[in-house]
Amino acid sequence: MKYQMVAAAGAALAPLAVAIPYQQPHVRHAHLHHQEKRDVQTKVDWEYVTEVVTVTAGAAQQQWENHGHPWHKKSSSASSEAAPSTTSAAVPATTLTTSVASSSTEAALPTSSEVESTTSIAASSPSSSSSSPSSTWSATSSSSTADPTYAVTTSSSAAAPSSSSSTAEVKEPASSTSSSPSSYSTGITKSNLTPNGRKAGLSGYIGIQEKNAFSDLAPHISWYSDYTPNTPDSNGVKGIGMLWGADGSTCGVTPERLSIFNRLATDDVVPEIMFGFYEPDCSCDMSSDMSTSAGTAQWNSLLAPMAKKGTVLGSPSMCHQRDEIWLQPFIDGGLDADWDVTSVHINKPNITGVKEDIEYYLSTYKKPIWVSEFACVDDKNGFVACTDQDQINTFISDAVNFFQGNDSVVAFGPSNGAHLGTVWPLTKDGELTASGKAYRDAIKDL
Repeated sequence: MKYQMVAAAGAALAPLAVAIPYQQPHVRHAHLHHQEKRDVQTKVDWEYVTEVVTVTAGAAQQQWENHGHPWHKKSSSASSEAAPSTTSAAVPATTLTTSVASSSTEAALPTSSEVESTTSIAASSPSSSSSSPSSTWSATSSSSTADPTYAVTTSSSAAAPSSSSSTAEVKEPASSTSSSPSSYSTGITKSNLTPNGRKAGLSGYIGIQEKNAFSDLAPHISWYSDYTPNTPDSNGVKGIGMLWGADGSTCGVTPERLSIFNRLATDDVVPEIMFGFYEPDCSCDMSSDMSTSAGTAQWNSLLAPMAKKGTVLGSPSMCHQRDEIWLQPFIDGGLDADWDVTSVHINKPNITGVKEDIEYYLSTYKKPIWVSEFACVDDKNGFVACTDQDQINTFISDAVNFFQGNDSVVAFGPSNGAHLGTVWPLTKDGELTASGKAYRDAIKDL
């Protein structure tokens, strides 16, 4: 994707670093949930773009307006206007060439839209085509894989009383993340649920933990989840937020994550998408463990107001897969806002089980499916992760092909958490494993 940048001459651009606390994942059957800290290593790369700038002497200076992150702004204008000239004499325009450096950081620097400046970003929606896999709802999938274009306008004070404007096309930084919900659009709407037209994603907190592995996957995925409400973007991949649990859940991580979610509401943040409770049908600390009545009450109190402001809602995800008995009583309690996409967790040993789970949720709740976790697991005799690499490779290939070819599935991502044995995990020592490479190879040409 490319940015269109208008910047004042004479502004000094310097690399930025933002420390993001890393939260240590909690061990569970297939997930990395409980993060106490976020450990961030900062690496700065520079890109240089030569600009031809026309300068008119005598105009008033432009000043940076420090509004903070765009998602914290409630009513301030997102773009600045040039100050009126303070001189009456006409001064010939001078053309000069400047070198503008754009900085990028790994998992620390906010995206270019998040630098504390007066910035305006508008994403063009990817083209889409609609298809109707059933008579109950219509799935819309993107027919274009091109990234949206963002127009970025910035202003800064010059060293001398002059004004200048320049226009240059600069490439998006190779990697960037933020500690709050992303500020750019990925095209997620109620009628177009696939981020940037690309279904493939990742469930598991490796965007920051496993940098090399994530960098290998990033060009081929559009989203990832880390089980928190303010999942940061990483390497150009959209962070998808989730409300883990709420009042009624006694799990240890619930208060902290609920507090983060409440701050989003206080700051009037309106995420593109927010998923509901994490496996409320299973016990702490591996899941959020909520009663259906508490779930309904907290959904109406916390998530329904976001929906009224335009946020797409993902359903609570179920631990018991197609054997779940939680969602219908949750609905019967009276939801103020229905969910738009059903979040599905799949732990099966073969494609037959995968298809059965998808069919259950489609036929029961009649909503498009977001496979927020899938893994190769024998769930007939407890919970036993697959150990044969050939079986895992086949499972990944079959699942990806099925998800990609099914219009009812709008997104999918494999689990990369604990309790999945030693062969399934996608990463080890910061690098992709054989399973990770199998997933990368399955999605790289989609």
